[in-house]
Amino acid sequence: MKYGFFDDKNREYVIQRPDIPVSWTNYLGTKDFCTVISQNAGGYSFYKSAQHHRITKFRANSIPLDRPGHYLYLRDQDDGDYWSISWQPVAKNLNQANYEVRHGLSYSKFKCDYKDLKAEKTIFVPLADDLEIWDFKIKNEGALDRNLSLFSYLEFSFHEIDIDNQNFQMSLYAAGSSYQDGIIEYDFYYDPRKYHYFTADFQADSYDCLRDKFIGDYRSEANPIALVRGICSNSSKKGGNHCAALNKEFNLAAGEEKRFILILGVGKREKAQKMRKKYSDFNLVDKEFNKLNTYWEKKLSFFQCQTPHQALNTMLNTWNPYQAETCIVWSRFASFIEVGGRTGLGYRDTAQDSLATAYLNPQKTKERLIQLLRAETKAGYGLHLFDPDSFDPEAATIEFDSPTVVPKADPESMIHGIEDACSDDALWLVAAVCNYVKETADFDFFEKVISYADKGEATVYEHLKKILDFSTEQVGATGICKGLRADWNDCLNLGGGESAMVSFLHHWALEIFIETANFLNKKADFKKYSKIAAKVKKACRENLWDGNWYLRGITGSGNKIGSKENKEGKVHLESNTWAVISGVATKKRGIKAMDAVDEFLYSKYGLHLNAPSYTKSDDEIGFVTRVYPGIKENGSIFSHPNPWAWIAEAKLGRGSRAMKFYNALLPVSQNDEIEIREAEPYSYCQFILGKDHEDFGKARHPWLTGSSGWAYQAVTKWILGVRVSYQGLIVDPCIPADWDQFSVRRKWRGAEYKIKVFNPDQVEKGVKKITLNGEEIDKIIPQQKSGSINNIIVTMG
Repeated sequence: MKYGFFDDKNREYVIQRPDIPVSWTNYLGTKDFCTVISQNAGGYSFYKSAQHHRITKFRANSIPLDRPGHYLYLRDQDDGDYWSISWQPVAKNLNQANYEVRHGLSYSKFKCDYKDLKAEKTIFVPLADDLEIWDFKIKNEGALDRNLSLFSYLEFSFHEIDIDNQNFQMSLYAAGSSYQDGIIEYDFYYDPRKYHYFTADFQADSYDCLRDKFIGDYRSEANPIALVRGICSNSSKKGGNHCAALNKEFNLAAGEEKRFILILGVGKREKAQKMRKKYSDFNLVDKEFNKLNTYWEKKLSFFQCQTPHQALNTMLNTWNPYQAETCIVWSRFASFIEVGGRTGLGYRDTAQDSLATAYLNPQKTKERLIQLLRAETKAGYGLHLFDPDSFDPEAATIEFDSPTVVPKADPESMIHGIEDACSDDALWLVAAVCNYVKETADFDFFEKVISYADKGEATVYEHLKKILDFSTEQVGATGICKGLRADWNDCLNLGGGESAMVSFLHHWALEIFIETANFLNKKADFKKYSKIAAKVKKACRENLWDGNWYLRGITGSGNKIGSKENKEGKVHLESNTWAVISGVATKKRGIKAMDAVDEFLYSKYGLHLNAPSYTKSDDEIGFVTRVYPGIKENGSIFSHPNPWAWIAEAKLGRGSRAMKFYNALLPVSQNDEIEIREAEPYSYCQFILGKDHEDFGKARHPWLTGSSGWAYQAVTKWILGVRVSYQGLIVDPCIPADWDQFSVRRKWRGAEYKIKVFNPDQVEKGVKKITLNGEEIDKIIPQQKSGSINNIIVTMG
């Protein structure tokens, strides 16, 4: 079943049927103000923190779906008929009304054609101001003049999401609302510095600040009493449930078009007055919207490709980097699944996200890296989940421009011991820091002095050494890294045992650091860590090979996990892919291991995390054995590690196999199978229910997943093969043999590189010739002058 299509020209996904089984969301905002909104205008807004500064309410995982939201209603004053511009909440019969939604880059457009009235609402967050604009246009395409009434509706949150959901004594009795001079102001009695506002470019004919007055008794957003009556009740109060309903009556002659601007923002009435005056200028609204488009066009211009694979082009040129950017800016705690009940940064998540965004958003990437470095302990492990402001010496408080001041957490209360450390967390940071420097040439970053979480300070370079030393020390009897609380797989706890994946990851991080030490001419470190890397490789090769694939780990009592000896959990994805990526596996073993991945883990919807699924609980293995088969970590198609298999196959030179795995997980591939997938076809999801589950193929938890960043890296750097080093640009593709050619436009360190790759011999990997601006060069393309445009021809063979 098909609900929409990709409009590549406008970088939009167009939803033609809004009655999708689940919500398909978009993220509005690029800096501090964020709105998560669905195809039916359901969703919520927050400022900086989805937990501590919520602006509007949302009832997650609820019936009816997608309530409340940011709604506009229209009422025909002559016959009393009313409808919403988004299909929900009124939900007119789809045979009588035509709805279309366009999710674009940081905006969403809602179109409704009903009773000869053509209406469009565009919601976006401008780049500079902490507010959300509703740009509403309506045209009368009929032959008769119309008498109409416009109503807005949203429900204000009590700022703290935990109080919203749990403490009604506070949320119902410590917040108030008022209307004056065209502005609804929402305030908090216990802290007069906290305000939200809603306003419009018109003077309202009636209003409601109270939810219960607008909706009415035993009603919902689908049939509010204000729409039935055709007028709001001019309600406001100190205490209660608060909303923002502004009503405007207007006439629309045949053929006439009118436009209205509505604004949701953070701040007091005085600020609202300024923003109201500013955005009452339609030309300025258009200018701000165009700035948003320019912002994304510039960002995405750093990597654009044209290949024989149109769906790959669609994802790689727009939706994949857009999702990766969303993850680095908003972290992982604001979606329709993670609904803002936590705040802060996940250590491994943020480090991996930053690998994909160093050129998309170098400023935010650097900010995140510094936050992660501050949350590293002197011992060399990272704090698994932490509030970054608690370790920021310049942040005496967590400030939200309401203005709101929330005391930050005591850093001492956030520091945990090694018993709570995850063995992989900090290792990702080694690659993330080095990747950032390669992209930006910010070499001074290595010498920047940054504090540790548990006091003391060191340069970034020394921080990285601490991380590597920690994993060197934390090994078990076989020399394999200890799993500690957990490794990347939070549900695989190993009972105090050893993790194959972490040892592979350790070797990978060591190799990256050795390259860095060599580049920086740190001879002693180059020698020291090269010896450590050799020791790690030897331990892995001697203890983790199981004959045809690699073990996943060894429990505290010495039992193997991911072995031919196991009846359940026989083959695991993470260890086999990382054996190849890390450089530990020989070519022969790597091929065998990835052949096992294909044989045991492949499906038409992607690669399973492990197989067969666990059906018997075993706490020595971990909580994974208590998860239902086919769900999440136990035998689902867990999306995050799927791109690791694409990278592994590309490193082995098997482009067709890499593309086979890529195509299986590709969201676009399921655009016409939404009755199976359900989730957005433009977003990677955390997992897809596996073959051991009755709903095999259903995708769950879209948007905020490391799958997006890794998918982006895997294709750009390893399949298309365009990646950076300290010395220059590398072009080393691994593609299907039937690709005759492809092109990439890549910007790096101020220069532009127009790359054309030809494959006359129909090979999958191998470069026999590279020319730069007409002259043949060796494999690495040296950095070119900033502002230059350079033509590169690559001939495979």
